[in-house]
Amino acid sequence: MTAAPFLLKYFALRNTDSQLLEKKNEVLEIISKNGMDTFIAQEDPSVGFGSYNILKEEYILLEHWEFSTDVDTIFVEDRILEKEKVTYRVYSHTFNFGDNNYILEIGRSIETIKEIEAILFNILISALIIFLVLTSILDSLYTERILLPFKKIIKYKLSQINEPQQFPYLQIASNTDEFKLLDQSITEMMRRIQKSFNQERIFISHASHELKTPISILQTKVETLFSSDGVSDLQMEKLLDMQMTIQKMKKTVNALLLISKVNNTQFLRTDSVPLNKILVNLGEEWLAFAEDKQITLKIERNEDFVSKNSNESLCNMMIQNALINALKYTPEGGEIVLSGAYQVDNYEVHVRDTGPGISENLLQQVKDGIVFLKEVEKDKSGFGLQIMYKIALYLGVEINITSSDKGTAVCFKFPTIVNEL
Repeated sequence: MTAAPFLLKYFALRNTDSQLLEKKNEVLEIISKNGMDTFIAQEDPSVGFGSYNILKEEYILLEHWEFSTDVDTIFVEDRILEKEKVTYRVYSHTFNFGDNNYILEIGRSIETIKEIEAILFNILISALIIFLVLTSILDSLYTERILLPFKKIIKYKLSQINEPQQFPYLQIASNTDEFKLLDQSITEMMRRIQKSFNQERIFISHASHELKTPISILQTKVETLFSSDGVSDLQMEKLLDMQMTIQKMKKTVNALLLISKVNNTQFLRTDSVPLNKILVNLGEEWLAFAEDKQITLKIERNEDFVSKNSNESLCNMMIQNALINALKYTPEGGEIVLSGAYQVDNYEVHVRDTGPGISENLLQQVKDGIVFLKEVEKDKSGFGLQIMYKIALYLGVEINITSSDKGTAVCFKFPTIVNEL
């Protein structure tokens, strides 16, 4: 690119020299046909012939040559015309006609040559810009086409997959061997991951089912002992502790079963769920419990919305778990607010309370999918949060929890546009 001005100047000068030579040949041809009288009058041959165009861009000069040397050269020369200095590129040539020697000079203004250079330079720059733009566009289109299978693999087989059972096993069409290999490798890896997940879920499901029977037997026996004669107060206290432990075990087993069913997609997503009605029903159902704890429970805003391709029982359970957690940990005199309203791209259901908040450690473990949580308070199993997250993931609902010592806010974002199954 830096050599372009020099190249343009070189070609402009060569073109000018070529034109000067052509004009010289034309003048000599005219003299050959019509004689020297066309240019120099015989009455006063010493005057010679000179002609400048109106803008002084070109000139022709024909005079007698009194010297014996021959001239045939091109040079640059300044001339004063009407008190104005003009620089010319001049082709000077001597020749013989009749018994006399003559010198012919044909000149072209350097400014004209520079204008030609500028025109050529602009043409070159324009062509270069057009070439670069077209090359960039074509390169982008070509690259986009080449990388299309790769982008499909990233989009459909990695970025949109939250659970192994959501993985699509259909092969992405591609003519590139590397992309085919990548697709096959990801598919095989997901098969192994899904196999491990399925084994874990089957184990949890079977273990939960197997535990339900002995737990029911234990509960029956404890209830029978309650009605037995001769049970002392100390024994009665021990039986109550046993019953509480059994209830906790039963709750844990039921939670594990529910999580296993959600993970294994054992619920249909064919319902149209009116979320505003769910909020009203939950508010009425838990109002008495809230009043007993002297907690204010109210619905602040409740716009009509129907969630398509969903499951009503799971939606109810998900929002109810958030409400139960709020009722469980909000102290007397606290407040719980339910709301449902449209936002930019979602319908948002909020459950806000003024409780002590949820620890970041507990929230992080739940987000990481840990079933049995570590280093949490004994009365906080975290199953309610896990069920909320699992159901939200299965239903395609985004869940955000913000918590501090001033309270907790749970937000469920339901998409307003849902792809048909």
